[in-house]
Amino acid sequence: MAANPDVSWLLLTEQPVPDAPPNVAVQLCEFADLAKRIRSHFEFQISLERPYKLCDFRPAFGEIFADELTGYDFWGHSDLDLVFGRIRGHLPAAAFEADKILFNGNFSLYRNTAETAGWYRHEVGKVSYRDAMTNPAAMHFDERAGIYYIVEDLGAPAWHEDVIFDISFRRYRTRAEVPPGRDPRRYAWEGGEVCEYRLERGRPVRRTALLIHLQKRVLRAPALDVLTAERYWILPNGFAVQARVTPWSVRAARIPRGQELLPFYVRRAQRWRRRRATRQSAAAGRTTVQV
Repeated sequence: MAANPDVSWLLLTEQPVPDAPPNVAVQLCEFADLAKRIRSHFEFQISLERPYKLCDFRPAFGEIFADELTGYDFWGHSDLDLVFGRIRGHLPAAAFEADKILFNGNFSLYRNTAETAGWYRHEVGKVSYRDAMTNPAAMHFDERAGIYYIVEDLGAPAWHEDVIFDISFRRYRTRAEVPPGRDPRRYAWEGGEVCEYRLERGRPVRRTALLIHLQKRVLRAPALDVLTAERYWILPNGFAVQARVTPWSVRAARIPRGQELLPFYVRRAQRWRRRRATRQSAAAGRTTVQV
């Protein structure tokens, strides 16, 4: 975030954040207090018992946090399991001509107007903000299972391109969710840019993105040498200082230790069971989510 000084963040958290960069405002807030604020915004009883459920309330943040958003042209939301590259460098001028930028739950932007702040109240088909906010399950209302259909039905101008490295959680090795080819990729942060390396004819090929989304992965906390480095590798289970980029460094993913590999596949099995339950609920008409 510090490498994007022209972007402002508001971080509501129970944990102190020492030495936060000047463009990151930290507001200490217990989850119960935040839930109380959100509940007071609606005239019906909402379901907000755990932090993960906050995702379904994101499209309403334009109204809920209207005071904090005063003076900004756009507002947005992001996940925490990611590393930013150069944000504005991957959003062209055409993106800011739209009222909605990207439909990813991990990072999306809205034009800061009263009209866009109230989009979420528009109901289309099975997509209903009341259903999303009263169901205790994660309904993915902030992305393609919800706000996407609303914006499409309203005919509002939107911009969405492939500018994010969404890393698959189905395999331990790091590779994008839907890349061309099936070879593992090597990812890095280099002086403010998030980079992906792959080999073509034995030579490293580099491309960059707005961010890398390390969804559902548990990574070891970075050591001090990583935190102070200008370049570091983003590994399947942690981070390491990048000395140089060679065909071998791209090809050789770090071999995981057994105690790290086993929990990864245990969590994968647990997610599979949850996704199966969600599919069964969708088939029975109890949710609009399709997985």
